[in-house]
Amino acid sequence: MDLTFSDAQTISLGVFCFIMTVFGIFGNGTVLYSSIRYNAIRLDRVSLIFVQNLALADMLYTVCVILPQLITYMAGKWVLGTVYCTIMAQVGIIPVSANTITVLAITSHRLRVLLNPFTRTSTKFAQAIVAATWAIAVVPTIIFALYRSKSDFYQNNGRCLSDIYENDAARIPVMLCVGLIVLLPLFSITLFNIILSCIAIRHSRKRMEERANFRALLMVCSLSGLFIVSWTPYVIFTFLKMKSPSVPAALDLLAFHCIFLNSFGNPVLYTITNRRFGAYVKGLVLSMVCTAKKEDSAPLSSSTNVKVAKSSSQPAME
Repeated sequence: MDLTFSDAQTISLGVFCFIMTVFGIFGNGTVLYSSIRYNAIRLDRVSLIFVQNLALADMLYTVCVILPQLITYMAGKWVLGTVYCTIMAQVGIIPVSANTITVLAITSHRLRVLLNPFTRTSTKFAQAIVAATWAIAVVPTIIFALYRSKSDFYQNNGRCLSDIYENDAARIPVMLCVGLIVLLPLFSITLFNIILSCIAIRHSRKRMEERANFRALLMVCSLSGLFIVSWTPYVIFTFLKMKSPSVPAALDLLAFHCIFLNSFGNPVLYTITNRRFGAYVKGLVLSMVCTAKKEDSAPLSSSTNVKVAKSSSQPAME
């Protein structure tokens, strides 16, 4: 089924999804690899567990949702078949839910540390929260399966959607899922972020030796702030859709693609707010550039060495 978009819309959305895909996969992959192998992100152990879980959720969301969108815009139609359409519509919500709950966990943990600095959270408890996060994230997919929802590709918005939203019998469970997994976390994260921002402003005015945790606090504020910015258009669109089905398609596209910013922006925020991870990324980029330059100059240098060897061996033969 071909898209109903214009060429300008398809190209611009394709470029956008390409950038989101690159940063979503390689950026979050770098976060996972560097934090596990080299301890490149300087955070307390509990916050680091949440950050790694967030990076994993962003990578899965990129593969399940953003990458299919990129392929669809490049092909101008849906070419991935019915199986992947089901995965995108009904399984792709799992990393979204895990992302939401993980951001709430990071924000709550940082606020708890600041308000009660003498309390400690064990790593086992943090790992239990991560496990519970994925258990809760699977609930919407289970509801889809219980109501035997099917997935269809819609040409007007260019993505696969479940028909459960049109099922009157499933309206209450779906609304509960949206409220508990999206609205309640979004409201809590917004409230916690306001408090953390006030604390961050107060810490920024102190002397440098009293600002040991300022960068970690700044990173958490940035993560939650990005989450709020990326999800607010979707919440507004959902409420407008409930009141009036004739919502402009442009608002639908804006709300859906704004969510991609969450997966794209998190690795960028880690690079900016965490010096150790920023230095690791800088070194990685420089090593890749130097390797590329060496590979480009390798044939020239090898041919030069051969000529030198021949010229130097000529007198010896004489």
